Amino acid sequence: MTGDDEEKNPNKTVFRPSPLQNLRRSGAPSPPSTPAFATSEPVSFASFASAPPPRRAISRDDDIPLPPPAARARNPMMMAAAPVLSLIVGVRSGRVHLSLPELHQRASAAVAAFDQALLAAGYDAETRQRARYAVCATVDDIAQNLPGQAADGAEWARRSLVVQVFNENIGGDRFWRLLDDMLARPAEFANLIELYHACLAAGFEGRYRVAPDGKRRLHEIMASVYAALDHPRALSQTELSPHWRGQPTPAARVSFWATLALAGAIALAVLLALFILLRVVLIQTGQPSLNALKAINPDQPLRMSRVAPAPPVPTSTQLQRIQGFLAPEIAQNLVAVEQDSQSIRVRTTVGQLFKSGSDKLEPGREALFARIGAAVEAERGPVRVEGHADTDRLASVTFPDNFALSKARADAAAGILRGKITDSGRISTEGFGDSQPIASNSTVNGKALNRRVEIVIPRAE
Repeated sequence: MTGDDEEKNPNKTVFRPSPLQNLRRSGAPSPPSTPAFATSEPVSFASFASAPPPRRAISRDDDIPLPPPAARARNPMMMAAAPVLSLIVGVRSGRVHLSLPELHQRASAAVAAFDQALLAAGYDAETRQRARYAVCATVDDIAQNLPGQAADGAEWARRSLVVQVFNENIGGDRFWRLLDDMLARPAEFANLIELYHACLAAGFEGRYRVAPDGKRRLHEIMASVYAALDHPRALSQTELSPHWRGQPTPAARVSFWATLALAGAIALAVLLALFILLRVVLIQTGQPSLNALKAINPDQPLRMSRVAPAPPVPTSTQLQRIQGFLAPEIAQNLVAVEQDSQSIRVRTTVGQLFKSGSDKLEPGREALFARIGAAVEAERGPVRVEGHADTDRLASVTFPDNFALSKARADAAAGILRGKITDSGRISTEGFGDSQPIASNSTVNGKALNRRVEIVIPRAE
């Protein structure tokens, strides 16, 4: 398509020549023809390793990048030892099933190939000898300790790889001497130390196989050998993920009012803890003074000594009305109704109205106070609910003394009365603790009578 056509119709597809056509025109040599059934000489692995990778001609118009060069082995000695170590590890784990004679034959061939690979890699004679000894000693140590091979094991010991290659029969002790010598100079024998570590990992144990603490000693030796390797130390300094750190974000500033509220909350908590502590201390230390104060009033009610009996208090219709309403409760000895010159009292006579040390009523006792509330609903004037207790000592955070407990019990009774009295504002409560006993606190029955609630209304007649 020409430039004039592009100007006339800009939406048409434009075809341009490919840059690869320049490569074809450059006259790249074509591969030589080969007969259909031609044979070739066998090629060794060394020839592949030594031959450089083929490269095609690079054209300036070619925009396709070349593949990266193949990575070089970090430790050629480990790559060369991989076949023989894989063989003996497979036999040791049971994945490869071979008889000892067959294993001896294959291991001998693998060790010979290992030596040739070391020679091709350019290692000196001393390094090759140390490497071969480690591999041969490892194969011998594992093969002679395979289960169920007692008969062939003796023959292996006579024709072991160490005997065959080095003409010595010292049971692998030289392995440890060589390892100690190399650990003294780790930078010089880095590749060999890694090979010896691989032999230990493959299963070489030597004299530590029968030692009492052999497993522990082998673990310590492997740890020291691993610590001497260079590449683990280099890898340990490399981050696995280069972008593991999150986006740096400045911390949110706390406002002045938030700081002030936090300081106030802390101060309030400290004051509350101090208040509770001082209250507990006051309860513990103030009991003797409270006992002395209560001793001023006698346990028995005061009576006047008279020569002649006092004139009887005239019975009022108000008292008779309340007694008549509560006649069933009076008959069951649940309440008593009394009067004096100024008031009428409805006193409970059941010692177990509330749960011990609590202001919670026992089940079924709410009905008693509901009946009392209905009895005083028709009467005029204020209704005072009084709580009383015995002399049993009480000390808790909720009820530090008997005064607090008796007041709470009066409040609980008043709550039921408010459900029966229309004008709940008439009701008030007061707790007297054990300051107004009506019986001796030295007996169980006397304490039961003193644990009471009294509902007091003024006399209207």
